[in-house]
Amino acid sequence: MTNSLPNSKVELRERILALLWRQWSALGVAGQVSTNSRALIDPEALLLMSTVFARYDARLFDEIVDWLRANGIWINVLRLTRLQAEYQLGDRSILGALAEHLVQGSAHAKWKALAKQDGEVREPRRLFPHLALVSKNDEIFFRWGWMRPPIENRGLSTPPRPNQPATFLLKLRALFGRQARVEILAWLLSHPSGHPAQIARETGYFRGSIQNVLNELELSGHVFATRQGREKLFAVRSDQWRFLLTWDQREAPEYPRWLPWPTLFGLIRGVHDLAETPGFSQHSFNLQAVEMTRVISPIMASLAAEGYPPPFVLDVTASIPAEHIVREVGRLIGELEK
Repeated sequence: MTNSLPNSKVELRERILALLWRQWSALGVAGQVSTNSRALIDPEALLLMSTVFARYDARLFDEIVDWLRANGIWINVLRLTRLQAEYQLGDRSILGALAEHLVQGSAHAKWKALAKQDGEVREPRRLFPHLALVSKNDEIFFRWGWMRPPIENRGLSTPPRPNQPATFLLKLRALFGRQARVEILAWLLSHPSGHPAQIARETGYFRGSIQNVLNELELSGHVFATRQGREKLFAVRSDQWRFLLTWDQREAPEYPRWLPWPTLFGLIRGVHDLAETPGFSQHSFNLQAVEMTRVISPIMASLAAEGYPPPFVLDVTASIPAEHIVREVGRLIGELEK
């Protein structure tokens, strides 16, 4: 049997970078990429994922830095920190270097907590592994253990446009602030109903915090609760929130789809990192499949338990070759934004 895993790995990374470009472009990053996705973007999960994979596209990385300088106020830093800890998303040292760059401007003082180094810095290595070393390094990134050219502020990024489904979360933040009720409302508008535990898991907040906010929202008369045994189920009447749908459509406007991006990004990165493990391509096909199944199965079980059907739940067994799994994850990336 021919081992096509190396080619599959390259294709997967290209699909990941294309996804990142589409989402960042929708948020206002300078680029020619566009998206008509009906799935809303999770800006904190996107930034964390980008600290790992934008290293393979220096232009994308620097456009993200440019966007953060202009629009970093729309990032919920507390939620970013929680997602990073909960899902082990992103690279903490790269996030720290980005934060230190941002706190040089007074508008981004909230990033100071991320700009503090909490451990010993390793010997610096190339931030962009596909590019040659440079004679002059960015001082901040070098202190965080990364070698790269000094960052230039191009100032080409624009604010997120509110008239597209993908930026729905940032639209709600502009209305209600950067707080948990924004994610709660976006989640409720895309689901018939839900209980606090599930909403907490998918929005990246503690259950107690979600429960308190839901109880407050219930008092408004626009969020409703019913009992299901001992559990409270919360829901909204979608017609009361139609004023939020400001994008043009041929058919009746629909609310954006909520996707569990932290979980999905964790799945994508887990498969990528395992395929990139030194020596993995030389393992037997059976051992590769077993290792892939070990990484994927818990995430698949979590998605299935939360009610996400195919294509989100992949058909993965120990008998399926690893390169097939890598290709399937690449296919999943293309399906997510439909």
